[in-house]
Amino acid sequence: MQAAAGVQPCRALRPQRAHRAGSHASYPRPARPLRSSSSSRSSRSSSSSSRWSGQPCGRCAPAQAVPADLQRLADEWLQLDGSAGRSEIEQLVAREDAAELQDRLGQRLQFGTAGLRGLMGAGSNRMNTVTVQQTTQGLLHYLQQHEPRRLAEGGVAIGYDGRHHSREFAQVAAACCAAQGVRARLFSELVPTPFVPAAVEQLGCAAGIMITASHNPAAYNGYKVYWSNACQIIPPTDAGIAAAIEQELALWPLPPLGGTSAEQGLPVEDPYQHPLVDDPLHQVAGEYYHRLAARLRFRGMNDNAAAPRVAYTALHGVGTPWLLRAFQAFGLPPPVLAEAQCSPDPGFSTVSFPNPEEGKGAWLMAFAAAEAAGATLAFANDPDADRFAVAERDPATGQWRAFSGNEIGAMLADWVLRNHRQLQLVDSLGLGLGQGAEERLAVLSSTVSSRMLEAMARKEGIRWAETLTGFKWLGNEALQLEKQGYTVLFAFEEAIGFMMGQLEHDKDGISAAVVFAELAADVYARGGTLVAHWQRLRQRYGAFEYRSSYFVANPPSKSVAVFERLRAAPPVAVGGCAVRAVRDLGTGVDTSQPDGKAVLPWQPGDLMITYYLEGAVLTLRASGTEPKLKYYLEACCEAGEEASQRLADQLEAAVAAELVQPDVHGLTRPQLD
Repeated sequence: MQAAAGVQPCRALRPQRAHRAGSHASYPRPARPLRSSSSSRSSRSSSSSSRWSGQPCGRCAPAQAVPADLQRLADEWLQLDGSAGRSEIEQLVAREDAAELQDRLGQRLQFGTAGLRGLMGAGSNRMNTVTVQQTTQGLLHYLQQHEPRRLAEGGVAIGYDGRHHSREFAQVAAACCAAQGVRARLFSELVPTPFVPAAVEQLGCAAGIMITASHNPAAYNGYKVYWSNACQIIPPTDAGIAAAIEQELALWPLPPLGGTSAEQGLPVEDPYQHPLVDDPLHQVAGEYYHRLAARLRFRGMNDNAAAPRVAYTALHGVGTPWLLRAFQAFGLPPPVLAEAQCSPDPGFSTVSFPNPEEGKGAWLMAFAAAEAAGATLAFANDPDADRFAVAERDPATGQWRAFSGNEIGAMLADWVLRNHRQLQLVDSLGLGLGQGAEERLAVLSSTVSSRMLEAMARKEGIRWAETLTGFKWLGNEALQLEKQGYTVLFAFEEAIGFMMGQLEHDKDGISAAVVFAELAADVYARGGTLVAHWQRLRQRYGAFEYRSSYFVANPPSKSVAVFERLRAAPPVAVGGCAVRAVRDLGTGVDTSQPDGKAVLPWQPGDLMITYYLEGAVLTLRASGTEPKLKYYLEACCEAGEEASQRLADQLEAAVAAELVQPDVHGLTRPQLD
C-alpha cells in the first residue's frame, strides 16, 4: 500500500550504495548537514571535462594552505558524499588548493526559477548526487505543505536528457520520492523537456522535475522544476523551495531502486521494481501525439505527404525519435537526418556550442545533409528539444539563411491564427450557426521579443500580452488569460522558444518543428519560399528591424557595474535618439506609465533596463543562467525597411560605445563558430 505523502522516511531503509557500470557517482550516504553560505551562485564557464576528473579548473591561483574554515567545509562535504566524486575534494585538500576549494564549497548552487544549473563535480557549488538529493528533499517538503493532495495522488513526474549523469540524477530524485512514500513517475527513456510538463498535466502530478542543462556546454547539468499547473515555477514558489532545501541538508536514507542479476547476483538498474516507481512514457507520449495532430494539423494527410523534405539535426540531443514520430503523425515525409548529430552524445563532439543560435557551426552538418539530399530547408532542435530553429537555402545562390526566433515566431503566429479562424468559421457554418460572436483570442511574447506580434494582434483584432523574459512568465500568464475566457493560441520569445497554446503552457521544440513543417509545405505548395513569405508579413504588419547579441561578463559581477553606472547617470539619448521613457525592473520605475511605476514584476537589484526611444526600443539584461550581458533592440520606421535598418545599425553601435562600454568594465565579445 502507498504511504501517505507526508510520512517521514523510514530510518531502517538502508541507503543506496550500488551504482551501475560506468557510473561516476553512487547514491550518497546519509550524514550530518553541510554548512551553507548565502553567497550567490558562481556562473563562470569551465573548460573542464563533463566527466568528474578530479582535476582543478586550471584557472586557480597558486596553491595556498587551506584555511581552517575551508578545511571544515571540506570535512563536512566528505562526510556527506559517498560517491566516487568525493576524490575530487580529497585531491584538492591534499594539494592545498584553497582557491578551487573555495569555489566549490564556499557557496551553494542556488535554487531559483530556473531550478539549478551549474558545472558538474563534487562540492556544494556543483551539480552532483548530493546537491540533487538535497534539492529534491526540499522540493518534497515544500510540496507536502502546498500540494499535499496532488502529491499523494499523482506523485512527481521525472524526466532526463542525454547529458552525463542525467539518468543518475533522475534516479536519485525518484529514490527521494520513494523514501517519502510518493509516486515517482520516472520516464524510462531520454525525453524532450516538454514531456515533463505534459506528464504533470495528464497525470495530475504535484510537480515535475527535468534533469537538463538545455543548450549549455557539456560540463554543465541542471534541475528544472514544473509546478502542479504544468508551468515552470515563478516567485514566490522558487524562494519557498529554496528555503525548504536549506532547512534540511542532511541526506535521507534512500531505498534501493534496483534488483539483482539472477546470473551474477549483482545490482542492476531497474528502478521500476520498486512499487512507488512507474514509467509514464507510453501514456504521456500517446496522448501528446494525439492532441498534437488533433489540434494543430491543419492540412490533409495527402497534401502533407507531398511536402518537400527537410534536413534535421538534434545537435547530439534527445529530439530525433520524437520529431520523427511527430512528422509521421502529420503525414509528412521523414526528414533527412544529419546522422552524426542525431543520436545523444553528452560530449557534444561535433559542436562547440550545442545551440543553433550560436553561429554557423551548429548548422554545418544539417546544411550538408540537406544539400546532399537536394533539400532546401534545415531544422534544428537544441539538446533537450524545447527550442526550434529553421534555415532555408536559396536555390539561385546556394546560400543558407537562418531565420531568427522573432521571424519564426511571427510566421507561426500568423499560420496558427489564420487556420484556427478558418476552422472555427467552417465549424460554425457546418452547424448552421452563422458567424456569430467572435471567439476571444490571445497571443503572447516576452518583453525582449519583436513587437511585430503586437502589431499583428492589433491589426487582426485579438489580444496581445507582454511578459518578462522566460516561459515561466509566458506560461503562467497564458493560464491567467484562459481564466478570463481567452483562447491562447500562441506564445514565443526571441530565443527560439515557441508555445502552442492549445497543446501546452511551455516552449516545445517538437510541436514547433512539425507545425512549421506544415506551414512550409503550404508555402512551397503555393510556389513560394519562406523568405518571400516573411517579406509579405513585413509588408502587412511593419518593417521591424531587430538586433540582439551579448557580451561575456565573467564573472557576472561585471554586469552589475554596468547597471550601476547607467542608474547613477541615466542617458538622455542613445545613438543620437532621444530617450522618451525608461523602465528599470531593478528599481520598479517605468516613466512611460502614468504613475511612473513598472507594470511587469520587478525585484530590487534586478539587472534589466529598457529604453523607449524615438522609433525604437532597446533593452539591456543580465542573464540569470549564464555569464552574459544581453542586449535586444528593435527599430520600426514609417519611412520603410531601409530607414529601419539604418536606425537599428546606429543603435547597435551605440550599445557598446555608450551603454555597455565593455573595455571599461572588462566584458568581451563572444567567440562564435
